[in-house]
Amino acid sequence: MDRRFLNAYVDPAPFRLLGRSLYPWCLKYRVRLMALDSPLLTGSRGITPADLIFACQVCAEEQLGAIGWRDQLRIVSLENNPAKFERLLEAFAGYILVQDWPKFWEQSKAKAGGGGDKGVPWPLSIVANLIANGIEEKRAWEMPECQAIWLNSALAIRKGADVAIMSPDEEAFIAEELAKEKAAAAVESPSNPAKETPDDGTIPGA
Repeated sequence: MDRRFLNAYVDPAPFRLLGRSLYPWCLKYRVRLMALDSPLLTGSRGITPADLIFACQVCAEEQLGAIGWRDQLRIVSLENNPAKFERLLEAFAGYILVQDWPKFWEQSKAKAGGGGDKGVPWPLSIVANLIANGIEEKRAWEMPECQAIWLNSALAIRKGADVAIMSPDEEAFIAEELAKEKAAAAVESPSNPAKETPDDGTIPGA
C-alpha cells in the first residue's frame, strides 16, 4: 500500500514553531496565506523571518496585527543567524506534508483538483467536491491538506474522472528507467571532446 496515503492518514503530531503550537496544515491556511501574498506560498519575493512568523501566526489562529516584542527579538535573532533561519524554513516545509500527497500520472495532473480548465482555483475545487460528497464545509477546509487531496482524488476516480495515481512500484520503475536512459545517453555522447577524432583523421596533440 502507498506509504504516502498511510502517512497522510496518521493524524499529525502537535507542531511547535517559533513559540507557537500550529494546527494541522489545511486548505484554509493555504488560501489565507495566498490571499495575503505570503512568499512562502506564492514565491513572489525572498522570504524573511517576519514572513515566517506571520505564517506561524496564521496557522496558530492568532489575531493578526502588530508584531510583539518577543517576535521582534526573534526576527533580529534569525536575521543574524541565517543557518538557523534556514532550518526553521525547512521545518515549516515539513509541516505542510506535501511529501504525503498522492503522485499523479502526468496526463492527469491538471485534472487532479477537479477544476479542469474551468478556472476554478484548485483549493476551492477540492473543497467543493468534498462538500458535494457530504463532508461538512468546516471539515473540508480544516482537515489536513494531504488527507483532503487523497480523499478528493478517490472521489474523483470513483466518479470516472481521468485521474490516475502512481503507485510506489510504478514510481520506482520509472525512476529506474530514467536512470538507465541517462546512463545510456552518457555512453553514447562522451563528454570529453578529446576522445573524438577530427574529420581530417589527425589525432589532437599528435
